[in-house]
Amino acid sequence: MRNKILTRLLLAVALLILALPVVASAQFYRDRDYQTDRRDLHDAIVRLDNSSARLEGDLNVGRERRVLGGLFWVRNVDNDAIAEVRDFRRAVRDLRASSRGGFAMDRSVDEARIVLNRGVQLDRYLRLRNGRSDVDSDLADIRSSLRVIADAYGLSMPY
Repeated sequence: MRNKILTRLLLAVALLILALPVVASAQFYRDRDYQTDRRDLHDAIVRLDNSSARLEGDLNVGRERRVLGGLFWVRNVDNDAIAEVRDFRRAVRDLRASSRGGFAMDRSVDEARIVLNRGVQLDRYLRLRNGRSDVDSDLADIRSSLRVIADAYGLSMPY
């Protein structure tokens, strides 16, 4: 009888000793994943700002073509597209400021929603009007960062 009680007690202590590190590591991994999500959001906001700046620069260059047998060069710049990019960059800066660089997510849900809507609007506008590879590359970077932001905030992309 005493042997049975002692064996059960030792078995319970052994299980407790083995279970304690498992529970502690689960807590550690959960905190680390949360911090990784915040870091990913911060990086996505920075990439979004940089990609939109590159996009604005690419659109400012415009297209040049010869007119009258090469006598004149005409440069086409889409000012409406540049205005759309500037509005989008302003929304990204507002998101960056209100979220403290991506680390205060609870204060910046509305700004994130605005950035997602403006980003989708910009993508639709430029996808139909531009066939340049540098602009398409910048738009792909912007779409990627918008997906990270939507996932971090738990919002759906309006595509």
